[in-house]
Amino acid sequence: MRDSVVQVISFLLILAAIALISGCKNSSPKYTVITENDVMTIMNEVQKATLAKDLDGVINHLAPFVVINVSMMGSTEPTFMPQQIQMTRDQYKEELKKVFSKLTLHEYKRENDKITISDDKRSAITETDVIEVMVIDGKETRTTTHERTVLEIIDGKLVVTHLDAVIVNRE
Repeated sequence: MRDSVVQVISFLLILAAIALISGCKNSSPKYTVITENDVMTIMNEVQKATLAKDLDGVINHLAPFVVINVSMMGSTEPTFMPQQIQMTRDQYKEELKKVFSKLTLHEYKRENDKITISDDKRSAITETDVIEVMVIDGKETRTTTHERTVLEIIDGKLVVTHLDAVIVNRE
């Protein structure tokens, strides 16, 4: 039970990183179109905010109706059946708050960034592989997660509307 709780909490931290992809600079004007540069800037900012344990910085950039899915392999299951967790924005906020309070070490890097802007430039899809090392309650976990995030302009703000994280490796 404890291992599965730690596993879920660890993966929720991964989602924190994804969530910030939708953020924008406070001084930025309202968005009317999305550019690749906007998305890359935000993806780079996510590393700083996540590592700083900035809960509000994460949550403020999620649409109120965001759909968050995390898929993982069950390490304690003899059949290694995939598991999926789906959360609302409020559920995610509460879990992330718990993770941040217990996290004592966090290393984070991205690889294989891919950004696709829609033809109307009102939405974008990002894909990236996130490699993380985390220590929670004295237990070190290393994960590689393939993340896919949908960003949309809503009321002039670039926000995450859909988030999928597939844990492809966990040690």
